[in-house]
Amino acid sequence: MTYQNPLVTIITITRNRADLISRAISSILSQSYQNFEYIIVNGASNDNTIEVVESFKDNRVKLVNLDSNLSTFQSFNIGYKISKGDYVTFLDDDDEYLPEKIRKQVELIETLSEEYGFVYCWMDYFDSKTQSKIREHHPKLRGYVANLVVEKPVVSGTPTFFFRRSCFEKLGGWKDNIGIISDWELAARCCQTWKVDYVPESLVNVYVNHNSVRMSNSKYYTDFKERRIKFHLYFLEEFKNIFDKYPKKKNYHLHALASSYFLLGKWKEGWGFYKNLLNNTITVKYLLLPPYCFIKRILQNETTNR
Repeated sequence: MTYQNPLVTIITITRNRADLISRAISSILSQSYQNFEYIIVNGASNDNTIEVVESFKDNRVKLVNLDSNLSTFQSFNIGYKISKGDYVTFLDDDDEYLPEKIRKQVELIETLSEEYGFVYCWMDYFDSKTQSKIREHHPKLRGYVANLVVEKPVVSGTPTFFFRRSCFEKLGGWKDNIGIISDWELAARCCQTWKVDYVPESLVNVYVNHNSVRMSNSKYYTDFKERRIKFHLYFLEEFKNIFDKYPKKKNYHLHALASSYFLLGKWKEGWGFYKNLLNNTITVKYLLLPPYCFIKRILQNETTNR
């Protein structure tokens, strides 16, 4: 296959992951595709992250040390603003690319028209302690899938994305004012305008159950329920035209909103979303939601009061 050997930017943001980031860096330097720049944005780590990164003697690895730990959104933006790649992709500091990841995504997207804003691949989840595979994420959406991606986080996985720079620019990149910075939201927004395609292979390993809290984990946020509410309200408004046409596609969001309000003890606010959910679909899971949240709140209060 012939292509123009475009420059690829990979961005990693990190903080106090000196014990994990070596794997990510090694996986980039081991890529079969070698025309890349790897930008690591360090959020004022107070461990030996800097020393670990600087131990990799490769001028394609560019370390940006921040004076303070900024938000995920701000850190990504700093990395992106100094990038020069024709394509932009990401890698979490606790994960790794397989050796053919960049090459296969370059080869795919170079065959596609400008109608395609990004491509993705599959990823597998591994337990860090046992090294055993615990889950696969293998979506199979391609083409124009605007109506399909707003219902659930089907096309998601930050390290699987591979954006045309022009597309990422027009999107305005990540959004920071929606409660939770989200790869799902980014992909859903992109798919409203552009087509998407994928490499049908697992080219990313995601590691969980290590000693650090992942940003995708609810424990990362002290106010997760409030952020979750803001996020799903945003989704219902941002993609309102689709949800008005296909009301049942709101179910995932309605369930998240109702449960979040209930778990906060805001039963009145949650009840409207809950009734809307039952008007769309009645399942045993949905019927059991109020008592489940009631019991969970009691248990949480007992734990807090001990």
